[in-house]
Amino acid sequence: MSKKKISVTTWGAIILTVVGIISVIYFNAVSQGYALYYGLPTHRSFMGGIALLVCVAGFLFGISGLITEIIRKNYEGKTICCICAFLSLIFTGICLPPLDAAYEVPKRISCASNMKQIHLALKQYAADYSGYFPPANGAAGLEYLRKYDYLTDYAVYICPSTITKKGQKYQPLTEENVDYVYIGGLNEKSDPNALILLDKPNNHEFFGNVIFVDGTVRGILEKDWMEKIKK
Repeated sequence: MSKKKISVTTWGAIILTVVGIISVIYFNAVSQGYALYYGLPTHRSFMGGIALLVCVAGFLFGISGLITEIIRKNYEGKTICCICAFLSLIFTGICLPPLDAAYEVPKRISCASNMKQIHLALKQYAADYSGYFPPANGAAGLEYLRKYDYLTDYAVYICPSTITKKGQKYQPLTEENVDYVYIGGLNEKSDPNALILLDKPNNHEFFGNVIFVDGTVRGILEKDWMEKIKK
């Protein structure tokens, strides 16, 4: 009795599974470390989306091929389809975390932009108050900027990665509607490398933007980034 050939659907499952695995491995590799923050987020997201679609297609073709091979009573093809569907499902799961991280990159950059705007307002405030920044810490210090019309856009005080609700018109800034930690008591003659503004710990996962007295913004991609800046 001659050996049955596998169906076209099964061949499709094999090809999509192989391409999907290669795509996910490559995407996973280039999405690691600081390259994720300083790379090309739009291209990276597109790449991850393609890898995800190929893996999902491989899974669907695997299931479809499995049904076809069962009907054809081709047990070799059935085994191949089971393997393809299983591998495609596994690599779909592997693809999701870096894909999510890739979409997070523009939010981190937007967050850094917010902090630059806040720092500019702090500089304007200092220019009017003998070089001194607002004295209070946290939201209370940033409230000086809102109250005295240096920066009244509530959205700037919100990190794009959070679900924090921005304050309403004329509402004072509080810790509930501010996503950044302000360090008060500094002035323009303070150490340029002294921290003046940083992300709250839960704004991003394993990442935080910090800004120094001289206006330098730095993104730190580390699990314990808060501990690193204390050293």
